[in-house]
Amino acid sequence: MLNDLQLNSILQDFDIAYWKINLFSKEISWSEHFNVLVGKPEIEEDRFEFFINHILHSDYRYDFRIHFEKLIKEEEPFSFEIKLKLDNGKYRWFECKNQKSKTASEFKETAVLLFVNIHQSKRDQYTIEENFFYYRETAEMTSTGGWYVDTVNKNIYWDDVSKKIIDCPRDFQPAYENRMNFYAQEHHNRMRNAFDKCENFGIPFKLELKMVSFQNREFWVRLTGKPVYNNEQEVIGIRGVLQNIDENKSNELNLQNSLDIIATQNSRLFNFAHIVSHHLRSHSSNLSLIVELLRESKTDRDKLDLLANVEDVAGNLDSAISRLNDIVSIQTSLRKERVNIKFEEALEIVLASISSLINRENAKIVAEFQDLKEIRYIPEYLESILLNLITNAIRYKQPGRKPVIFIQTYVENDKEYLEVSDNGMGIDLDEYGDKMFGMYKTFHQSNPEAKGIGLFITKNQVEALGGTISVSSTLDIGTTFKIKF
Repeated sequence: MLNDLQLNSILQDFDIAYWKINLFSKEISWSEHFNVLVGKPEIEEDRFEFFINHILHSDYRYDFRIHFEKLIKEEEPFSFEIKLKLDNGKYRWFECKNQKSKTASEFKETAVLLFVNIHQSKRDQYTIEENFFYYRETAEMTSTGGWYVDTVNKNIYWDDVSKKIIDCPRDFQPAYENRMNFYAQEHHNRMRNAFDKCENFGIPFKLELKMVSFQNREFWVRLTGKPVYNNEQEVIGIRGVLQNIDENKSNELNLQNSLDIIATQNSRLFNFAHIVSHHLRSHSSNLSLIVELLRESKTDRDKLDLLANVEDVAGNLDSAISRLNDIVSIQTSLRKERVNIKFEEALEIVLASISSLINRENAKIVAEFQDLKEIRYIPEYLESILLNLITNAIRYKQPGRKPVIFIQTYVENDKEYLEVSDNGMGIDLDEYGDKMFGMYKTFHQSNPEAKGIGLFITKNQVEALGGTISVSSTLDIGTTFKIKF
């Protein structure tokens, strides 16, 4: 058996002190380590009363007396968290517990109280609780919940805020096989595609779509998801956040209708300005040259010859203005040379033109055109858009990761969309977001061949035909370009 010296030495290593209590005489002896903790006080009164009045925090005195009396009279063990004032004058957390032996004869008259230092774990607990409080309050104020999908074991986890958004009970556990029931029917394919490419290819997503509550109420949410990898860089889950944006989305849709009308008018003016500049520049240059030659002419014969040229230039200018007048009428009705184009055929043309780049980088192209197979568009524009976005995705691949480009089309709220996603290096949108589509703008020093023209051209092609282009990206995860036609 261990003697008191050996026991005290072992417990001291774990910062554990103890009392030995004679249950008949109520005499208390403190271990050496307990004396060290409280400063080896000179005790003139009863040891127990000294502990109560000078060492134990006042908040715990009453409860400690009750537990101690039950231990003495009824031999009832207890475990109790308390604060003790140490030698340095500061209070620290301890767990005080008794585990009196019922069998060993030498302990029949003696009880032992252990004082285990739990101050650090208690502080950690307070920090966790405080952080969780701020997280919960922020989530409640922004109506944003967290979720996780275990793709290996096929389980779904929602936090309390997510359950509140979906109007389901707190104890509700969503079944993996019924996960599509919580999304509007029109968005089922989008959700499947987003989860499939995240699970299979590690491509993150950020979607705005409709969900269905427990009461079958449809509402708009912003759903963000990112892959979770194991040590072997295999996707084992998807985690993300869910935000209720129903009110904002309704206002946004109403505003978007107005903006579409304004954008159409601006597009007409922008295109017409370019056409005017192209048609009139050569004529104005010719007139300026003739005026300069007239000033330098020395004979009447030369001047007469130049005046004949003026007549020709004026005639051409009048003809050009007449044609521009016809163009104004065409722009007003937005009549453009558009034809029906199958996305699959346009993609085949692009992939054939960059097959050497795809093979060299071992890139994988995944296309999904079931929801929107064709569009009425200018073929050269669509091919150029696909070419720029695909080649950018391959050139800016994540080192050590096989480049995967996922291309999909769909219809939402009667609008046609094209999305091109990759699992590449990503772009710091906080730093480069406002320069994303500017001319001669590049974002990665690792590619010296970048000229900063591709995205500028793509944006102008999209907007010239009345569309918009946007981007979402996460560094080291990937990028998604979204085009609304």
